[in-house]
Amino acid sequence: MIQEEEQQEEIFNDDIPDTDKTTLLEISKWTRLISVIGFAIGSFVVVIMLFSGAQILQTMATSIPSMKGMYPVLVAGFFVVFFIAAMVLYFLYKASRLLLQGIHQQNNALLSQAFVYLKNFFIAVIAFTGLQLIINLSNLF
Repeated sequence: MIQEEEQQEEIFNDDIPDTDKTTLLEISKWTRLISVIGFAIGSFVVVIMLFSGAQILQTMATSIPSMKGMYPVLVAGFFVVFFIAAMVLYFLYKASRLLLQGIHQQNNALLSQAFVYLKNFFIAVIAFTGLQLIINLSNLF
């Protein structure tokens, strides 16, 4: 246990090898690309919902017999899902930015903070996946 803590301290006290820097820069590039694409899709959805969202949700509420009178629930559900997805994308974007800054400034604190944001991103994705699994299993029964 103590040996592991000493080993961790040694890793963060030494300079990061060039191959690891290149790998972290690639991770930063791809996570930034994924988050920007997610933000673009989110903004496209917002524009669509501004112009015809009421009609889309109203049609959904009336077309499914079990959803009659559920229009307010659909609207609230849309906003909840939208803001949670935006939060998850923000975690990914922030991690990407901090990884890039940490590598360029050779700042281990920024790298550490980037991994905290990546951890939060993965926790949120796991929570979404678990929720979706529960929903799919409940639809089977």
